[in-house]
Amino acid sequence: MLRQQERIIAAAGRCFAKNGFKGATIDDIAAAASLSRPILYKHFDAKEALIDAVLDTTFDEWLATNSGPIADEDDRCLPQLRRKIRESVRFAAERPALRTILRQDPRVLVAAHAESFRRCHDESLRTTVSILRAGQERGEIRPDLDPETAGQGVEMVLFALVERAMRIRPDYPFSEAMLEESLDFLTEGLRSHPEQT
Repeated sequence: MLRQQERIIAAAGRCFAKNGFKGATIDDIAAAASLSRPILYKHFDAKEALIDAVLDTTFDEWLATNSGPIADEDDRCLPQLRRKIRESVRFAAERPALRTILRQDPRVLVAAHAESFRRCHDESLRTTVSILRAGQERGEIRPDLDPETAGQGVEMVLFALVERAMRIRPDYPFSEAMLEESLDFLTEGLRSHPEQT
């Protein structure tokens, strides 16, 4: 039963990537999953439930790549933060279903399907704040910063880079050089300097 659900979600993702949410039909998704329409409806009662499932699955995968342990003694916090952002941006850019869904209707994140995004954002913020706190304890990150407020700022940069990497707004440029320069700018602003300690 779970295997069928996974097949349906994967097929829905492919269909949404190819045709967009509005263009993908239940018949298209059932055919792509090699299942009948009635079997699909046993798992998902509407196309809206499929978009929730695609977003949930995508965000769960993203969180799995980003919720590793906070830096240990040998792993400095600023490089870990850079890795988190870099991997998040690349992950999102490699998900055509997510890109297509958001490009066709970016309001999806503030409408009926917002819960998946909110959960993903909240967990990402928790991880970022933990990295910042660990960095302050080690003297790597400025002691004058409030980790919660700084974490919100880091997340804003992260999601702006994700939006550009996914080409949600095709007229907004993005490149690896832009990503790396943004990371340089961000981490330099967080870095503790001897005169600050």
